[in-house]
Amino acid sequence: MSPIMSQEKQQFYRHLQRAGLKRTTQRDLIVDIFLHTEDHLSSEDLYRVVKEQDSSIGQTTIYRTLKLLVEAGLASEVRFGDGRSRYEPNNKFPHHDHLICTNCNRTIEFYSAELKAVLESIATAHDFHPTEQSLRIFGLCGVCAVDAPSDSPPAINKSSAPDALGVVK
Repeated sequence: MSPIMSQEKQQFYRHLQRAGLKRTTQRDLIVDIFLHTEDHLSSEDLYRVVKEQDSSIGQTTIYRTLKLLVEAGLASEVRFGDGRSRYEPNNKFPHHDHLICTNCNRTIEFYSAELKAVLESIATAHDFHPTEQSLRIFGLCGVCAVDAPSDSPPAINKSSAPDALGVVK
């Protein structure tokens, strides 16, 4: 077990103690599998993966453990516009955004220092103090775009055109 993984598990166990909950072998397995994932998993997705290793673990245990991981700061709940909550470990990099293909549901994660600076500038210009930020860009990935008909982009409504900072008023 890597030192980082050990720290994350210790953080989870401390959270369980504070919440008055017990450490169980089922929770241990769920946490191990989740923290090693590279995907954005729904509770159903994680259930299918965990079920392969321990068929006694139920969907409710998966769901509750995911919520505990979020409360402990080890996971983030993300929504990609399809009505399903997905979860991702917070151990990759602190902040990133998502490109989501509306055709095949492929999700591409990215980080941009330039974009971060622009968003901070927008917040400052509007005397706004963000506590959380999430950017999801929906469109077609390269593979799906090849197969899509080439329509011209929609015209921008002049009354809702963005200002110099890109903010629609």
